[in-house]
Amino acid sequence: MITRPEALGRWKGVLIPIVTPFTKTGELNLSALYDNTRWLIERGATLGNSILLAAGSGGDFTSMNVTERIEVISTIARASAGALPVIAGAQSLDIRESVEICQACEALGVDGVQISGPYYYDGRPGDVIAWLETIASQTSIAFALYNNWYTGYNMPLTLVERLLEIPNVSGLKWSAPDMPTFFEGVRRFAGKLAVINNTFNAVPGYLAGCTAFVSHIPNFWPEFGWRILDLMESDRYEEAQAEFDRVMEPYEALVGQIRRPRGWPLTAALARRGHRRGATGDVLPLRQHLCHQRAGIIGG
Repeated sequence: MITRPEALGRWKGVLIPIVTPFTKTGELNLSALYDNTRWLIERGATLGNSILLAAGSGGDFTSMNVTERIEVISTIARASAGALPVIAGAQSLDIRESVEICQACEALGVDGVQISGPYYYDGRPGDVIAWLETIASQTSIAFALYNNWYTGYNMPLTLVERLLEIPNVSGLKWSAPDMPTFFEGVRRFAGKLAVINNTFNAVPGYLAGCTAFVSHIPNFWPEFGWRILDLMESDRYEEAQAEFDRVMEPYEALVGQIRRPRGWPLTAALARRGHRRGATGDVLPLRQHLCHQRAGIIGG
């Protein structure tokens, strides 16, 4: 199991939620997934600048059954070949499915799983503790706790503190409904475990102690995330923030116009890069055309 000190050293850089391609008949396009993951590595994704998130929400895990999710995780793990960390989405409303995914990830040798308590239904701290302790009793895979407050249960800081008693917990994918709570969480937990920033405040989060930040853009333009990282590591924070705003402001405006599942604007950008993206890039040609018209924000 990846320990907390190991996670602090490995879970660094940009967490990239890998887009899952599908065929026109709705089946997994695993060969395209493998090729797209290899492309990222060939562009320079490595230990220290990137973490791959397999079968997360940005990878459409809700559109897959457990067997398909494990196939996606296995494909990304095989493509990465140990070159960089892989974290896999293990959330489910069925605890048996979460256990099955965790055990499969353990067998595959991936770094860890992104995991939260039961979502959709409003929970209580005791429910989350019991859920995660039950899963932890059946696997030794490392956990990256996920505070999925916007579609699930918002974990108070006192609950996160309690969950640190679970030996599997090596990281925290962290955001909160308000920025004071976000930064208080970073203050409390940074240095104890790897804190992955799941907000649009990449630069302030880095300064506060986060080890990584989440970005979907590296699916088609990895140099963007690495540029932000390089600037921050060189203490050039104003330049990092200016570059982040230059890209993210028009990108988020575009995503807001599309108003569709997160993967769809990404698939149009993947197509522009020449990636094999599957049927999700073809189902809305007018919206895809809009993406192409605005694609100047992608850059080189």
